[in-house]
Amino acid sequence: MIKPSLSLITALSTILSVAHSQTTANTNGEPSNIQQQHPTHLTLDQLNLVLDSETATEFGTFSSQELSDTSTWNEANRYEWSKGLAAEQSPLNPQKYPYLICHTGENMSGWQRRLAITTAITNVTASPAATEEGEEGEEVYLHTLYNEDDYLCVYGQLMASVAISLIDDVFLVQPVMASLKMIDGAVEGMKEEHLKALGDASPEGYFPRVDMVLCPGVALMEEEEKEQEEIQSYFEYLQQLDKDPSSNAAIGDEGENLDGAEDITEAITNLLLSENLTNNSAVLPLSQQFYMTSQAYIDYLNNSTNDTDGDNNEEQSERAKMWGDVLDEYQTSCDETYKTRLTWKIYRSTQPERSASEMQVVYNNTGQTDTDASCALVLLLGISANPDVCSVDVRRGVEPSNRIASFMVESEIQNQYPFRARGINGTGETVAVSDTGVDSNNCYFYDPENPQPVGFKFDASARKIDQYVPFVDTGDYVFGHGTHVAGTIAGKRWDGEGAADGIAPGATLAVADIGNGNGDLLPPNDKTLLSTGRPNAQIHSASWGSEFNFYTSRARNFDQFMFENDEFLIIVAAGNSGSGDGAYDVPNTVGDPATAKNVIAVGAHNSWGDSSAIANLGPSYIADFSSRGPTADGRMKPDIVAVGKSVLSAGADPNVVGECDPSRIPGPNDKGEGLLSLQGTSMATPVVSGTAALVRQYFRDGYYPTGRKNINDSYSNPSGALIKAVLMNGAQKLQGVDNGANGVTDSTPYDNAQGFGRLSLQDSVYLVGET
Repeated sequence: MIKPSLSLITALSTILSVAHSQTTANTNGEPSNIQQQHPTHLTLDQLNLVLDSETATEFGTFSSQELSDTSTWNEANRYEWSKGLAAEQSPLNPQKYPYLICHTGENMSGWQRRLAITTAITNVTASPAATEEGEEGEEVYLHTLYNEDDYLCVYGQLMASVAISLIDDVFLVQPVMASLKMIDGAVEGMKEEHLKALGDASPEGYFPRVDMVLCPGVALMEEEEKEQEEIQSYFEYLQQLDKDPSSNAAIGDEGENLDGAEDITEAITNLLLSENLTNNSAVLPLSQQFYMTSQAYIDYLNNSTNDTDGDNNEEQSERAKMWGDVLDEYQTSCDETYKTRLTWKIYRSTQPERSASEMQVVYNNTGQTDTDASCALVLLLGISANPDVCSVDVRRGVEPSNRIASFMVESEIQNQYPFRARGINGTGETVAVSDTGVDSNNCYFYDPENPQPVGFKFDASARKIDQYVPFVDTGDYVFGHGTHVAGTIAGKRWDGEGAADGIAPGATLAVADIGNGNGDLLPPNDKTLLSTGRPNAQIHSASWGSEFNFYTSRARNFDQFMFENDEFLIIVAAGNSGSGDGAYDVPNTVGDPATAKNVIAVGAHNSWGDSSAIANLGPSYIADFSSRGPTADGRMKPDIVAVGKSVLSAGADPNVVGECDPSRIPGPNDKGEGLLSLQGTSMATPVVSGTAALVRQYFRDGYYPTGRKNINDSYSNPSGALIKAVLMNGAQKLQGVDNGANGVTDSTPYDNAQGFGRLSLQDSVYLVGET
């Protein structure tokens, strides 16, 4: 590797000085507005509206002045502009950097603003000769981050000079520095996940994972790989490759094939190694990649301290001290960790105009040392410093968050099932469910023709379980969470009517087993998980999530999957953190992936009549435990609520074949042979999922718009957005929150306790003579 005669830090300082002072003449011979403003950036106030990142923590506590006036933020942006210019001027490998480009043109739609950005970049990147001949510049990939009435912001990877040339009265350009790449909470999340992975209760094979969204256009899928993706079933594709379905690492895991991304992983790893810490290295040391630990920041603080006027007197922030401390601790202690204990995976984009490629690194902290905590944190810095990475997030561990439910959904009159009586029972629908697994020998799933339906091959002839993908294992534990959830969706006794037939007893299931025998959940990558049952399954039910209230990479991936598959709908439990430890009505407790925008996030309300526990006010009241919104970025959640108390469903016993309804049906929160009563938003979610299957069948069978079955009115493949809209539009008002001894809290429609209200099929679709 060639080493420059001038240290990179000195070179960087030189470029910084030149960039700060350079001016060029416009046609009138006067300095242009662009150069007078250069280097420019968004204010912290503007960024807080656009993106939830670690930037607010890094820079928001420096001064009592308005955030937009924070001097340290201005200096940090000067530094980032200079890094981009230095990377572009590299004689060996000119490098693009990520920028946030905002268009503020008035009286324009988001599409028009995006087109204006694309056109401006294309015009700048076209060569003079190509421009004269009418040819366009290089292909431009942009991904929208923010789209509101006032302006549009997109991510793009550009040469710094191109980014600078865009700046004018309409265009705002912001360098995407390390703190902007880190999703808000990533630093604390890494600390928590590291400690969790070391805990005695941690599931086997549980390690901290960092999700990376690559910048638009980076590491795309090759054309021959796209052809393989077009095979009807993603799992059939894997089967053709002879991959082991019981291997979590094998299913849908492109991580073993890093073709086209080795340079990214190599660059990140090299940046972390101690051999590249010296100023004479051709790689800018990590401490100098990050402004808060750079020599430029130290010099700025020294100048601030010597400011006799007191106008610019700032002290080092706590976060800056933390980064300095962990860098000092790690510098010579983590090489072996970075060389041998990081596993890289890549998931390439097939549609670069819509989505970016993603990577994940798994940090194996088995055999940890005293410095591992710092090594894990510095890993975040190393990833964030790479110019091909646009977003970094720490993946949080997730936890698992019927006859009575059926009539409450269909009629609210005991033992009356008008939709089921008309044959609307989910027939022809497959619902995917990801959970701890299913006891396929329970009578509600048992198939005498195929008693052990395990494997990723889809079997449309199965009685109940069309597909069983063993991401973790091949069954459920005794009275397991997954069996109960699956039974609520589509359970049906194989030998007749059961005491706990599901909401859509005619539907079938595609099971993603992501839980072990202890109930711990270890989901695979998001695309693989959501591909379970596809293309047959158009609904995915997820009764699990984290307690993290932000819009995470997982939430974004769920939204992206729905965006790319118009007919698909994901239904997610909001969580059970609305009360506890003496507190109630706790806001901001809906956790990811229920924080996603396109999914239905489900809260819980009380049950009915004899199924109600003591002191239950009834189904017109929200359950106290049901998690509350809003999301961290202010959106209403949950979207809808359904019965989530004392829900009776299938009870797993893997040691027994054919366990079924006992002579004494279990009461609220009780259990018996083959049956189980539980409460939680985990129980409410499959109620909504089963109901969504009924609505899909309603449209497919041609009940709309007359309320009578008419094959000529059949709508063969209704969109997920339509199903969501129908369910939410028909939701009914709830009276309040039942907080037990703490009384009732008022609640109104569209608030952060009930969202659109209580699920009601009879108020959602028309059935002649019934609704």
